[in-house]
Amino acid sequence: MSPKQRLPFAQWAEIQRTDRFISIEPLSGYSLLQREDSGWIAYFEPHATDDALGVGLLLTLGQSRYVRPDDEPEFLTPDRYARCYRRWQRDFMRRYGYEKLQDAYATMDWCRAKRSAGTISIQSHKRDAPEYFWDLPPDRTLVIPETTDDAVVGAALRLALDRCE
Repeated sequence: MSPKQRLPFAQWAEIQRTDRFISIEPLSGYSLLQREDSGWIAYFEPHATDDALGVGLLLTLGQSRYVRPDDEPEFLTPDRYARCYRRWQRDFMRRYGYEKLQDAYATMDWCRAKRSAGTISIQSHKRDAPEYFWDLPPDRTLVIPETTDDAVVGAALRLALDRCE
């Protein structure tokens, strides 16, 4: 891609599910995605309704910002990323009573959602070891037409989480 070509507008969210919670968090960026400093995260019970999950995902995608590196170079610093990641870990561990990170990651599923070009895609991942995940093949990514129907979005998210390995 030439420097003058822009990536299409996209909004992103990261979704984690354990036996105690589902979290949905906006990611912002351009080609490199990062958590926001605001720490805004939607938390749900593991058996939340499809409507609730759909509302949460659509709201979270709306929090995602399209940040080009030239516009906010400080946004892409490794220190900022690490600080936001550690804050998220401390938050969910405190909220849900995990004593060790390994316990939390032992049952964690992870998906990344993207809204762009009239679709919502949700990519499932495979857990390799605590805190390490691999992309699953592209045919395992769930893609639906962009919609504001909360139940449809929530059902798609639940199906994508169930595809995690």
